[in-house]
Amino acid sequence: VPPIISDLYDFLEGLGARVVFNETQRQFSMADSLDSDLIGQYLTYTYPYSVFYRLEDIRRHLSIRRIHGVVHYVQSFCFRQIQDGLIRRNLSVPVLTLEGDTPGPLDARNKLRLEAFVESLLLGAD
Repeated sequence: VPPIISDLYDFLEGLGARVVFNETQRQFSMADSLDSDLIGQYLTYTYPYSVFYRLEDIRRHLSIRRIHGVVHYVQSFCFRQIQDGLIRRNLSVPVLTLEGDTPGPLDARNKLRLEAFVESLLLGAD
């Protein structure tokens, strides 16, 4: 599953940030369970289930990958937008929510928001 925002990674890396975890791409590839049987793969596949299973998985990766901030993409008018508040309250790092509805490059508004978010993370790292 490619990111719907075509230039997101390049833009973030141009700001000095690194994307080290993409939940959706990782979940859809079932990378954590490549050595499991089909049942094992689906038992570790958290994305389509309760947000609380997803949060447990995300929190585990925050620690493993030493993640300093989360960009949470939500699709416009998708029920997963409701989960944004839960994600914000249950993660120990800053969260920036980006909303979109069609594939394409970042717009000026989201570029500005990402610049401010990355700057705040870099300042917090000092």
